[in-house]
Amino acid sequence: MTEATRAIVDYAEDGNALEVRNALYSAIQDKIMNHLDSEKQRIAQTMFNKQEPEQATETETVIGAQEGEEV
Repeated sequence: MTEATRAIVDYAEDGNALEVRNALYSAIQDKIMNHLDSEKQRIAQTMFNKQEPEQATETETVIGAQEGEEV
């Protein structure tokens, strides 16, 4: 049993409903925050670790331009 779970059980056995609620909310909040932090890290890794697209060559840049036109 985790410390939070043990605290919830102890408060419930003592009949202290307010402390049961507070300990339960705290445990839920900790789990949610840990999950959000993990997701933030995963998203940041996928955003910033993508391979850079190759730069277009000069001929790819001027496709569709008429000969003699500036691009």
